[in-house]
Amino acid sequence: MKLYPWLIKPYNNIITQYKINKAHHAILIKIQRGMGVSLLIWFISRWLLCLKPIGMNFCNQCHGCKLMSVKNHPDWHSLISQKNDIFNVNNIRIINEKIFQSSQQGGNKVIYISDIEKLTESAISAFLKTLEEPPKKTWFFLISYTNINLYSTLSSRCLIYKILPPIEQDSLNWLKKNTIKENRSYLTALRINQGSPISAKNFINGDIWIDRINFYKNLYDAFKNENLLKILKILNEKNTIVKIDWIYFLLIDCIRFNLNNMNHVINCDQIKLIKIISNKYHNIVLDLSIRTWMRCRYRLLNISGINYELILLEQLLMWEKILNFSFTI
Repeated sequence: MKLYPWLIKPYNNIITQYKINKAHHAILIKIQRGMGVSLLIWFISRWLLCLKPIGMNFCNQCHGCKLMSVKNHPDWHSLISQKNDIFNVNNIRIINEKIFQSSQQGGNKVIYISDIEKLTESAISAFLKTLEEPPKKTWFFLISYTNINLYSTLSSRCLIYKILPPIEQDSLNWLKKNTIKENRSYLTALRINQGSPISAKNFINGDIWIDRINFYKNLYDAFKNENLLKILKILNEKNTIVKIDWIYFLLIDCIRFNLNNMNHVINCDQIKLIKIISNKYHNIVLDLSIRTWMRCRYRLLNISGINYELILLEQLLMWEKILNFSFTI
């Protein structure tokens, strides 16, 4: 297992601070999803819990390294979130109890919380005192996936370390070496996933890439025949919110095209469709279309028990009116 190329510099920077005894006891890493930050924390933890580190590397031979290799080190504690997890005060109390126990291996203790946005307010309150006065040789790694400073009090106890996505060309080179399918638009996948290489790789290699291509083919036919109801069934089948996002991204690209800003187009593999829409509609119409789709998206996500098919039918008919399509029923 190796670090991803874009994580090597952050790893070296952080380890260097430990080597010169200037490391902050709590590091809050702000990063996008899909960049492998959990692997970065794992490598840093391996170094911290190694009994005989060799320069910037862990030895991989000592008892601490062997315990980490089998993921059974008693001084490594984590709260790693799954999709719908919430970390409550009881989760933090369990962590706190372990923190204030003596290190079982006589060295460092590492605490990793993978997503601070999943912490409840009571969990944060229970954790703040521990962050203020932690035991010696106790190191915290917290991850935030949002640029919004939701927990200023918590952040004030930590060193903030931001990791930006790699430059686009480096990510493209990595994708070409690490994807299993040929003839894909790496640039499109990367931009759809906000520059996160791992998310782009999973997107290209997954079935959702095929779903996206098929969706845009259906949308192209719907525009060609001025009958948007053709996409009602495919919109309502699965991943409805994701498909609405695809419409949103496409319309944004159409606005960019009208503004001669092609360098930042997301759907680089859908230029034909973008040109058809852009050449026919001004940005005022495109902007109104985006607003109605965002309203539709909000309703689907926030109104419980809502009839998806009915709302989508209403939205498509409204969109046809905005686009001045002929009446289709």
